[in-house]
Amino acid sequence: MKYVTPRNGALDVGCKSSNNWTVDKYTEDQVDFIAVYNSHNKDVYFVPSSKFNSSSIKLRFAKTKNNQKIGIKNVEDFTFFK
Repeated sequence: MKYVTPRNGALDVGCKSSNNWTVDKYTEDQVDFIAVYNSHNKDVYFVPSSKFNSSSIKLRFAKTKNNQKIGIKNVEDFTFFK
């Protein structure tokens, strides 16, 4: 589970593990999903590993300032484990 504090209408979730020497991105072979805990409203979201496309994923709970729609991942899409 990742504990995330919302900033600018989104949760920026790290999809990686790190220590003093290495940074490893999670793969589908390593994890099935990441549970994301929103520290402000205490909601939990489930992000399947198939959605990891980089070392982080941004889950939006507020509209973007420029009204962008393409490529946005809304928290509503990750509220139930599928």
